[in-house]
Amino acid sequence: MIKNVPTGLAHVAIPAGDFTTTVEFYKNFGFVPVVMHEFSCILENGSCRLEIYRRRVDEKPAGAIDHIALASENIDAAYEEIVAMGCKIVSNGIESNEMFAPRSNRFFLFLGPNNERIEFAQVSD
Repeated sequence: MIKNVPTGLAHVAIPAGDFTTTVEFYKNFGFVPVVMHEFSCILENGSCRLEIYRRRVDEKPAGAIDHIALASENIDAAYEEIVAMGCKIVSNGIESNEMFAPRSNRFFLFLGPNNERIEFAQVSD
């Protein structure tokens, strides 16, 4: 078992063909936007978070879930452990983006045993 185990589910990512309709659909279930960008957002209901983003290709992929993100308290150490386990990294190492701006968002993605995409994410001030 790795030493830097996830501390919980960070979010589930859903690619949307119709971004606005998808956001409104989940708002009907009590999800509220906590971060909103033109083409992506984070919706929250209690401790459950959804990342909704405009699908990058016209073809709808099999299944609607893009990846499962797990919260990490030490993204650098977790990355080293996952690499040492021999998991295939499918991101460009540890990346960052403006999803939670002005907070910092650092993450990496790797494949699980069934080719499921798993993200370790660390959001901090």
